[in-house]
Amino acid sequence: MSSNNYSIHSIIAAYGLGIAPHGYYLVKMMANSKGQSSNILPRENLSNLKGCIPGQVWDKLARARGAHLNAMEGVPMFAAAMLAGNLAKLPAKDLNWMAVDYLCARVLYTLVYMGARSEATSYLRTGIWAWSISVPIWVLLKSANAFHGQE
Repeated sequence: MSSNNYSIHSIIAAYGLGIAPHGYYLVKMMANSKGQSSNILPRENLSNLKGCIPGQVWDKLARARGAHLNAMEGVPMFAAAMLAGNLAKLPAKDLNWMAVDYLCARVLYTLVYMGARSEATSYLRTGIWAWSISVPIWVLLKSANAFHGQE
């Protein structure tokens, strides 16, 4: 990996990864809703469509929505970590690797979440989530130590 710092760019990538399952959800929902979805209360569409679309499709939409919401919940912490790492002047190489680690975990998380059909897979998803959230926590700890001269 080069010495260029891509950690701030990775915040945009993390947001984009979170939008991807939402895009899938919107397209698939519109294709299956037969005009029953509404933009007036868009967050109620999934609940309102339960029973109106095939159960397997509804389940896949619910998982896509869950993956999207989970990603959006994680972006602020990841962004804070990348910004703190830069402010603490952590090495660009380390920040780049942490960003790649986080983004890889989020891609895998989304794939497992959207494909989950068993309890066992749901626990795998939880493990991947723990991996993903450990990355910004680690960067924040390294940043805090650097600010206190402990690096």
